Amino acid sequence: MGLVSFIVALLFLSVSTGADVQSVRQHAAVPQAPSEEYQYNKRPDLEIRVLEGGWGDARAEDIETVLYSVAAVLLERFPGRRLDPILVAHSDDFPITLYEKGPQGEYRIYLSAGDRHWAHYAYEFAHELTHILTNHEHFAFSREITHNQWFSEALCEAVSLYALKQLALVWQVSPPQPRWRSYAPTFEEFAERRFNERHRRLPPDTLLAAWFEQNEPDLRRDPYRRAHNEVVANVLLPLFEENPEIWQAIGYLPAKGASFRDYLNAWRANAPDDCKDIITYVMALFGLVQDSGKTGIASS
Repeated sequence: MGLVSFIVALLFLSVSTGADVQSVRQHAAVPQAPSEEYQYNKRPDLEIRVLEGGWGDARAEDIETVLYSVAAVLLERFPGRRLDPILVAHSDDFPITLYEKGPQGEYRIYLSAGDRHWAHYAYEFAHELTHILTNHEHFAFSREITHNQWFSEALCEAVSLYALKQLALVWQVSPPQPRWRSYAPTFEEFAERRFNERHRRLPPDTLLAAWFEQNEPDLRRDPYRRAHNEVVANVLLPLFEENPEIWQAIGYLPAKGASFRDYLNAWRANAPDDCKDIITYVMALFGLVQDSGKTGIASS
């Protein structure tokens, strides 16, 4: 696929994995036994366990049902990828994926969603699961790339929006429980509200490359600047919707890169040949390859 065929438009939420583990409140109650209806939604290749406590009026088994739906949508893009079990607990602060695994090798994710706001759970979990799928542990061991972590946050935000849109389609046709079919449009509405927020738009007649040149110092200082990350995520979202190569490519994010240019060059070097064009295109969007000023879409 040629580079000129990639179409880009205009993204994000949670905090990633760099926070102090002790600042996150863990609820370790034993989950209730799942119902027969709930068992239908489980996947043989993945275990997700939601711990009781802090979810308001939502049942842990219903939350698990939603999270399995999210996982199904994303893992479809990562054929053959197998994950260790995922343990999910509530946080009163913010969503986060811990670097340190649990005693049985489980990934540990905390979500701040509550009650039966399924779209909010899906939004947060898709973000955190994407961190796992894109080698989030690199940030635990390499100070060199910490200042490029904002790019991972933007990718995860873009994938969250993608997952919400896909869930709207999937639940309309084949919901995990028949009584939840009517909820399907809520996923789309949730995604559209976020995508259309004014702060996510590039300034009029501005390409991402020009915006990035102006804002890169802020991004390097603080990878969790929501308004900045969400601008990037909105630009990247169409790539995830239209180009399967980007899904394979994000599985090769690097563990090094002093500058963002170095980071993207390392990404391209790590990736298989059939991913290199899409990574080159991403570099062009940020103005980091020759003649990149002719590539990209300005905000309308």
